[in-house]
Amino acid sequence: MKSSAIALRSIPEQLGQVYLKFDLGAKIPVVVPMNYVREAVSRSLQQLTPMPDMPPYVLGLMHRQAQVMWAIDLAQLLEVGSINAHLAAQDFIILQIGSAAFAIAVHQIYGSTWLSAEEIQPSLSHANGHFSHYLSGCVLKKQEVMFVLDAEAIVQSLTLQPSESF
Repeated sequence: MKSSAIALRSIPEQLGQVYLKFDLGAKIPVVVPMNYVREAVSRSLQQLTPMPDMPPYVLGLMHRQAQVMWAIDLAQLLEVGSINAHLAAQDFIILQIGSAAFAIAVHQIYGSTWLSAEEIQPSLSHANGHFSHYLSGCVLKKQEVMFVLDAEAIVQSLTLQPSESF
């Protein structure tokens, strides 16, 4: 029997990478690199454990696959709105950055898209205020501006300490 070796061909990163595309609400399309995405889930907000005296963007704690993580209203953190608390089920994207995992609540998940490094523009003139601190760029594709989320900046900025001291 003949043996043949299959050589895995890696795609150079300069050609691009896969991003998960989602909507923050108010027709704000955002993408995040798939290498930070662990999974996408749909959960009722009632399944979260609320925590007292936390910033308003903290929805509570989520238990998923033997791990407890913070659930964050990303739109509220970025000061561009907030999720609809009256939905029966909420879409969450679980991001993993190093040893830190957290769930971000988003309006709608669209799926994956491939972006080349050349498509991502550093100019963030379309984003203003607090929102721009959490972006690594933006992309104009098919007459749509998509914002590229900097997941590491979100992890570094999260101050998940009680709002008031006892």
